[in-house]
Amino acid sequence: MNQANTSHQAVLVKEVLEALDPQKGCYYIDATFGRGGHSREILKRGAKVIAFDFDKQSIETAKELFKKEIANDQLILLRENFSKMQDSIKNLKKSLDLEISGVLFDFGTSTEQLMSKERGFSFEAQEETLDMRMDDRLGVRACDLLKLLDEKQLAKMLFEYGGETDARAIARKIVEQRKKDPSSLDLVSTLVEIVEQAKGRHYGQKIHAATKTFQALRIIVNDELGNIETALPQALQILRTSKAANKRLVAIAFHEGEDRLVKTFFKQIEADNLGKLINKKAITASEEELHHNPRARSAKLRAVAL
Repeated sequence: MNQANTSHQAVLVKEVLEALDPQKGCYYIDATFGRGGHSREILKRGAKVIAFDFDKQSIETAKELFKKEIANDQLILLRENFSKMQDSIKNLKKSLDLEISGVLFDFGTSTEQLMSKERGFSFEAQEETLDMRMDDRLGVRACDLLKLLDEKQLAKMLFEYGGETDARAIARKIVEQRKKDPSSLDLVSTLVEIVEQAKGRHYGQKIHAATKTFQALRIIVNDELGNIETALPQALQILRTSKAANKRLVAIAFHEGEDRLVKTFFKQIEADNLGKLINKKAITASEEELHHNPRARSAKLRAVAL
């Protein structure tokens, strides 16, 4: 297998393998393929993977990194949002005899996506367009939201999806800038400057002043929470109708909104006697992993056996 070095590191790999328990010859869905870190380890166990990713760049990279596995029918790669998982699996079953043994979600955004200067995810991409679409087939960009939403809507969005305590001040300045020069909101640099003005510059702080604002916009543009709400019941239904044994549903969340959805859904599965929580509390990264991959600090893994 091509072990090309990438800057992104999959989180909680050991814990994912323990929870998913991939078996040789069985099919597993990696609903959030990214750079394929989790899929790579699942494939090493002799299992087969059906991978979803709607990011064109991720799919193109995967085709190169996993040429052998794709050619050997160990890996099926689909450029599709995981919210369309059920229909995609139905289509595959028309030509393949497959029973799904497990589904894995990793809701984290890859390092490559966050640092992509072409799509406005990075604060350093000052002169780039504030786009933030993970799937370039989507219609609305982040800069479009800044031009369309009123002050109250902007403030609510920044607070609810980014946890931004200065949401009202930021929203007010966005609207002021829109009145003066709406086209300037197309640029990453304009939003960064607005946030810094609203929050004040605090040198030495651990995270960039605009982190929460950018997170909120990214979540809204890509309908991240809506897609999770849509996909979790589909994953459950796929597994419930599967004839496979030892079925598992595993999810890794990175912020409170994601984890709340997963926690609530998994608890309901157990309450309805449809499955059993593998761990009562979320599994987090070990100190050893955090030393090598600080990004794993906010990751929470939850799993259900069906």
